[in-house]
Amino acid sequence: MAPEKIGRYEIKAELGRGGMATVYHGYDPRFEREVAVKVLPSELLHADPQFKLRFEREAKIIAQLEHPSIVPVYDVGDEGGQPYFVMRFMNGGSLSDRIKAKVMTVEEAARILGQIAPGLDEAHSKGIVHRDLKPSNILFDAKGTPYISDFGIAKLSQAQASSVTGSAIIGTPAYMAPEQASGETVDGRSDIYALGIILFEMLTGRQPYEADTPMAVAIKHITDPVPRILDANPTLPPDVENIIQVAMAKRKEDRFTSAVELVEALRNINSPETRTQMRTRALKATAQIRPSQTKTVAKPLPRASFNIWLIVVPILLLGLMGGGYFLLNGINRPVETEPPVTVPTQTSVPATPTSALTFTPTKEEPVVVAPTKIPTDTPIPSTPTPEPPKIPVIGGADKIAFFANGEIWLMNVDGSELERLTNDGAVKSDLQWLDQNTILFISGKAIKYYDIAAGVVDTLTSFPSEVSVDAFQISHDGKQVMIAMSNNVFVVPFDFEAFKRITLRSQLGQIEGACLYRQVAKTRTVARVREVRWSRDDKLVAWLYVGNDPNDATIQSEQVDVLDVSSCKPELIDLLDNFPGSRFVPDGFDNRLIPDFDWNGTDQFLFNTSIRNNGWGNLYLYNTVSHKGFRQIPLGPCCFRDARWSPDGTFVLFAFQDIALGSSTFTQLYYVPVAELNTGAKFQPLPLAEDFFRNLREAPQPALRPARP
Repeated sequence: MAPEKIGRYEIKAELGRGGMATVYHGYDPRFEREVAVKVLPSELLHADPQFKLRFEREAKIIAQLEHPSIVPVYDVGDEGGQPYFVMRFMNGGSLSDRIKAKVMTVEEAARILGQIAPGLDEAHSKGIVHRDLKPSNILFDAKGTPYISDFGIAKLSQAQASSVTGSAIIGTPAYMAPEQASGETVDGRSDIYALGIILFEMLTGRQPYEADTPMAVAIKHITDPVPRILDANPTLPPDVENIIQVAMAKRKEDRFTSAVELVEALRNINSPETRTQMRTRALKATAQIRPSQTKTVAKPLPRASFNIWLIVVPILLLGLMGGGYFLLNGINRPVETEPPVTVPTQTSVPATPTSALTFTPTKEEPVVVAPTKIPTDTPIPSTPTPEPPKIPVIGGADKIAFFANGEIWLMNVDGSELERLTNDGAVKSDLQWLDQNTILFISGKAIKYYDIAAGVVDTLTSFPSEVSVDAFQISHDGKQVMIAMSNNVFVVPFDFEAFKRITLRSQLGQIEGACLYRQVAKTRTVARVREVRWSRDDKLVAWLYVGNDPNDATIQSEQVDVLDVSSCKPELIDLLDNFPGSRFVPDGFDNRLIPDFDWNGTDQFLFNTSIRNNGWGNLYLYNTVSHKGFRQIPLGPCCFRDARWSPDGTFVLFAFQDIALGSSTFTQLYYVPVAELNTGAKFQPLPLAEDFFRNLREAPQPALRPARP
């Protein structure tokens, strides 16, 4: 039967009862407000004379946590030998209730966790670790605002904390960080681990680790790899996997450094930069750990110094800030009938009915366990996730993306690990790398990108009202982009997110710092630019266009201009070079076509003429210093196309079809040293099957990914 009053607080009803505390719905007549009163067992004061001092000390710790997202404690007292806490009354249920009701979206999870993350970080900044963060400890008010409760077992990460908790393991096994489960020192990153589990549960409706006993669950946190969240919920965005892997990393130094950082990664899950960062951090977090780096055995407690109350006090304070929602996940829970687990008593205190406290932990109840050696007859395996194999780096590149059979393919620079990325059959062109995770290309009048981590194609921007979109090339530093379309060439600052909102040419001109290049004497027929390249310092640009042939003004020919476009005024730009033009006439240039070209960014260009199969021809190297062109015959006289410089300029990637084979020819890719192009050296193609390229008229247009330094 509930008491009528506790202190000055009028008791309205009992909300819940468990082995560690009883929670009442109360009313504070002084301030005329609803409250929650959490009462601890009176046996504590009688059994341990020092308990009251420790109780007051814990109360002062809790009082430090003044933050809008932490359930506030209004009062603390002692009524008839029973210590109690008074907190804000939270009548909106718990996160545990909401998880049981539905599986949440990424947006919903980010919104809820984003509201409590600053409070958790605030506690960590004061050296206070929650140690038992879980869905039932995240409570909602009537308006649906979430709060963190139950900081009562929080442990100061400073040295004095050891006198409060000894070496016991405190927490709920389902949410224990590996270092917590193995009895090692915890800090704020242990709460980040728990937050990762909560996120996992919000997005799947289940906990990542399950077992028959609490101890078995705790051991799984130490020994088992982080379960794949996409196996539990395949409909989630693939990038969530990396966020979970980082949040629940076995080594706490591999986790997010703050709760806010975790939430920001979740909010920016579609950002290419975030995807790349998370993928890299996840690889590091899941790399195999040497046994010497993974501590799975905690030191046993010295029997002479073991004190029951050093363990029990923090556990009893687990529910001090529950705010009206029952601490042990159950309102009106029946009395436990299973055999209890007896906590060892202090050796100097006789075991009597009043000094031996017992309880039986349930799935989500906090558990107190003295760290014990894990049997070593069968060694606990280290995390089985293998360390990712090193990708070969040649010429400063590690990956090649290219077109084949209407799709985008990806492989290492040595031809290994070939995989198809797309499966839509749409016409594509102008392949390029935006970053380590993102490949850009043109499809129709849209600029699209392939997200490697997510495995999806998305649209960056599109210009449906234009006649054509011919070129879209981002500068080396990623700050500018040159766009050629429908009689105009723009150079504008590049912002990935901003471009998603652009669909009209007029919007490009409205971007601050945008430059529009129209046709004047120096830019010639700028309207027909169809491919562009940047210099290495991003101050110059080269574009391939169709214009009057310098040797015969009555015919049109494709040429390359090199220009200084640092001025936004077309009449002020400098035309630095033009080829072939009047410089030389390449062999096989009868039709005046240059299907493709590339620039090393300084003084050398590669291009090919068009002799057969819609753009395959002779390969040429042009030098801007000597203004001379040199035919390259690395394999046979013909036919080549789509040559690409390696990032460091020492290798060349090109496609080849042996004209000597006639109609039996097939497409091959070669990646060879520039210095050996015309030496007669024997080169081996990248290991693709002879029938891999089914369309001989298709342009591979490869793009080399610069390797990370």
